[in-house]
Amino acid sequence: MSKHTKQRWPEPEELAEILADIKYGTPYLFDIARIIFEDTVDPEAYHRDASEAEIVQCNMAFSEWTLFDFDMGNEMTPLKRAARQDPSLTEFSDTQFYSVFWVISQDRRTNVTRLRDIVTCEDFLVQDPMLARNTRWANGLLGSRIARVDGVWRLAGQVHLHDNAESHPLPHNEKGDGLGIQNPSAFISHVQSVLGYDGLYNGTLLESGLVDDTVRSL
Repeated sequence: MSKHTKQRWPEPEELAEILADIKYGTPYLFDIARIIFEDTVDPEAYHRDASEAEIVQCNMAFSEWTLFDFDMGNEMTPLKRAARQDPSLTEFSDTQFYSVFWVISQDRRTNVTRLRDIVTCEDFLVQDPMLARNTRWANGLLGSRIARVDGVWRLAGQVHLHDNAESHPLPHNEKGDGLGIQNPSAFISHVQSVLGYDGLYNGTLLESGLVDDTVRSL
């Protein structure tokens, strides 16, 4: 990343265009992504007469996984390819990661929420009004994707999986690098455990969210 390239957040329409490029530009890759996702997750909704909301939920998860985590070859995801073509998206691409967090605190005044990664126990100050004001997410565990641009962490994904099961945060790890861990399998594994037919936590999902409707139809 050139230090002279001003970094920025992608617009929702841009993310939709990146997915559309895969779907219509290289349909064989899009079909491979769908097959991998369906074989891995085996959505419970596909085994019965599911509601529209449940189908939308699965489509949201597929879109997010394809955009951020689907390896098109040589560890190149659709987002990484877009960042290579537009270097202003490099920091967003390089810092985004999905994990499960404890919600440590929510500040409605500043719209900042402190999330603690259950994997590394590192804290992330995430700026987002919806996240800071959603009191239902104050307890339990929240699965979300975040990214950092110009020192500010924000929600990056469209899917937020919240489980209100009792869980007590471990102590804060003050020695971490504050960057999180990019694990391409973290998101699809969590989706499988919650939305999969044989998922460990199938039926416990309390809420899922959508950052922008633009991605929903892809």
